[in-house]
Amino acid sequence: MAYGSKKAPDDGAYRKLKADLAAGRAERLYVLYGEEDYLKSYYLGKLRALCAGPFGELGETVLDAEHVTLDALTDAVDSVPFGSERKLVLVRDYPLMQPKGALKEALPELLAGLPDYICLVFFFEALEFKPDKRLTLYKTLEKHGQLVEFRRAPASDLIPWLKRRFFALGKTIETADCDYMLFLCGSAMTNLVTEVDKIAAGVPGPRIARADIDRLGSRVLEANVFQLTDKLLEGDGAAALALLRDLFDLREEPPVILGAVAAQFRRLYGARLAMDAGKSEQYVADLFGFRSSYPAQLAMRAARRRRLPELRRMQLLCLQADLELKSNNSDPLRTLELLLLRAAEGQA
Repeated sequence: MAYGSKKAPDDGAYRKLKADLAAGRAERLYVLYGEEDYLKSYYLGKLRALCAGPFGELGETVLDAEHVTLDALTDAVDSVPFGSERKLVLVRDYPLMQPKGALKEALPELLAGLPDYICLVFFFEALEFKPDKRLTLYKTLEKHGQLVEFRRAPASDLIPWLKRRFFALGKTIETADCDYMLFLCGSAMTNLVTEVDKIAAGVPGPRIARADIDRLGSRVLEANVFQLTDKLLEGDGAAALALLRDLFDLREEPPVILGAVAAQFRRLYGARLAMDAGKSEQYVADLFGFRSSYPAQLAMRAARRRRLPELRRMQLLCLQADLELKSNNSDPLRTLELLLLRAAEGQA
């Protein structure tokens, strides 16, 4: 879900990148990848600023994936800086683990022999980078460069960051309400920047309250599904159906909605097992990779409303709905409505 893993982007490569940039240094080779686009773009900007001369970006070379050939890359790294001590060569979304043509054989040697004045950055934005540690090329990257993964930050980092952004706009917000905002709006920093600006602009007073977040914040799919399953387990099938139709009005794809509902049922089943075994709220948060205890509280509260056999049956109903969605004669809205009604009534 959007709340995602608890892991922070605090591995050695990330820390080294921060320390090097703070000291005005840069390596000759970087691979910047991962799901946190805000931080990824931020540190690319830092590298650009470090390498930039008086002519700014005019002194760098940018290659999109379709233009990356051995000749193009060799020319880029062999050409001297323009009005600066360093030159940045930026390669966007190139399938680095599967080079084609002449690059397949030549790339390891080229990367191992980069000139000292070059900062070559492989930047992954639209394309996912999947490191393959078995390959010689990966070993070359690891030996001669820095592979920096930008993961979603945990609440312990995001909450102070949210407070600083609100404070810069003349607003204050409590820690618990920041935690709630992460649950409601997701933890992607690029999206949160927009949400902070929007919420701050819509609140005339100095303090941001939870009601303001509810009124002005944009809910991620997982937050909507949390609310939907809550209504379902409360026995309010009509409210659950209304929320489902809202998701259709928002043009969410039916398989995506079903996947989110099925994932939530699995979490509720796991939370119930954990509770029956005497496990803590923190255990549930860790089990499902929640960034804080807030969604774990919601999951445990909802799981208390149903017995294990009922929660198992809900997962079977999701499997049946999945098969029906994949059939040629499926009516997606009707299929998902029947899923919710059967789950609410405990009928197979």
